[in-house]
Amino acid sequence: MQNENQPDIGEEYIRLHKVMSRGIKVSLFNINKFLNDGLMEKLNREGFISYVQSFSSVLHGHHMVEDEKIFPYFKDKLPEVPYPRLVSEHEIFNEGLQQINSAVDNLTKETDELESLITLKTGFDKLDGIWATHIQIENTQLYGKIRDLNMDPEDMIKIEKESKEFFQENSGPGYLVIPFVLYNLSLEDRRAIANGFPDAVTSKLLFGDWKDKWISMKPFLLE
Repeated sequence: MQNENQPDIGEEYIRLHKVMSRGIKVSLFNINKFLNDGLMEKLNREGFISYVQSFSSVLHGHHMVEDEKIFPYFKDKLPEVPYPRLVSEHEIFNEGLQQINSAVDNLTKETDELESLITLKTGFDKLDGIWATHIQIENTQLYGKIRDLNMDPEDMIKIEKESKEFFQENSGPGYLVIPFVLYNLSLEDRRAIANGFPDAVTSKLLFGDWKDKWISMKPFLLE
């Protein structure tokens, strides 16, 4: 029987999928706009580059956690999940991220802008082509079933802690990653995640030195 008070790492990963889904949509919308205009908007250039860099960093860290922590941990508990297929698709995502990262490097250097935008679009199109079916499998066959396992809360907290630490080690700086994750979510989902943050992090994010580092992304984030 489901325990409503039990922590659930599955809900957190479903929320993270929402972040990445919006990240793909926002990125492709703006890339197509830039390509149609023939150049990037100077006003929001820095913010868009930071947005895409944050997206790439979060997706890379997320898949590293799944491959190294989540999938091995739940493989015996939920054996019906097609783990080999998911890991194989992560390689396709990595190929797309390599194109995205290469394009971002060139855009940062302000070289070959049109060609870099085309490469950026190619990378995001590669991700977009399999993203929906990929997360549908993960959400329905893995993350959506974790609560029903009725795991010991201490075990859930342990794998959650290990996963978060591993993610932090394999993603970008917190001053970009945290606002990217929070402000690509609805207010309800944002509150659910932010409730677990120390007050010091919230203060840095909204009022401290972090704000100057992520504020350029604001045109691409939710209010």
